[in-house]
Amino acid sequence: MNPILRWLSTQGRNKVSKVVSMESADYPVPDDLICIADLAYEGADGTLLEADVYRPADTTTDPLPIAVFVHGGGLFVGDRKTNRPYAELVAKKGYVVFVPDYRLIDEADGPQTIADVCACLSYVAGHADEVGGDLSRVLIIGESAGAYLALYATALLDSPQLCEALAIEAPKLSVRGLACFGGMFYTTANDPLGLVYRRDLYGERLRDKTFMQLMNPEDPRVESHLPPVLMVTSGMDFLKSYTLRYNRSLAMAGHAHRLIHYQKGKELTHAFPSLRPNLPQSQEVLGELDAWFREL
Repeated sequence: MNPILRWLSTQGRNKVSKVVSMESADYPVPDDLICIADLAYEGADGTLLEADVYRPADTTTDPLPIAVFVHGGGLFVGDRKTNRPYAELVAKKGYVVFVPDYRLIDEADGPQTIADVCACLSYVAGHADEVGGDLSRVLIIGESAGAYLALYATALLDSPQLCEALAIEAPKLSVRGLACFGGMFYTTANDPLGLVYRRDLYGERLRDKTFMQLMNPEDPRVESHLPPVLMVTSGMDFLKSYTLRYNRSLAMAGHAHRLIHYQKGKELTHAFPSLRPNLPQSQEVLGELDAWFREL
């Protein structure tokens, strides 16, 4: 494992676990929501995975749209509990929200981690009706590294070629929209991030030029299989250039997309809509995301 990632994993996980445990201890589920915690299911290679589900407490309504939220954390920290406040806010907008875990980079490589997200999508496809979800209205939301995973998991739903390259069976699910906050899209770029991550994410596949071409999300064999995409960034987002670059790529391809870019505001740091959900701008983004998705 890259020594930088090993150090970040050790230091970061200790801090994240403390914050999550402190928040969860005195943070009951709001009365107007239901949380179904620790749903267990099996990944493609037999790995035991879990997800939490949030939905409005009123179960008399018609089936609700589904949002699957894939947490960030650079692939070395974070879990399904980290973004609980954001998941609850999305549920209050009238969604059934699935929040899955996935193996981190010291346990799985890139394709295996994408497969973990796909395992959740398969679970959603088979069990959404049990929690009042509408499978004709599915939104995938990814934050930072979770946006990288969400993008590939969503693209392979419609791409046999990508399924074959990643050795992942496509979940039987249709996704209407993909939203990415501060997306860590470019894991193979010749920049500090790419140099740190490439070996741990792709290993011996680095020698396979055909495979590595597919790990560039701008490749038409990936990009053309995405649903409409909404992306959010800000002036203080350290991955802002990735979002703006991918926005240009989608525009040049004529792919349906929307960019929300807050250029000012020191408090609007990386992936702020989900990491700092109580900011006024985060609330604004959630409203715009909801309106965008319901119009698709």
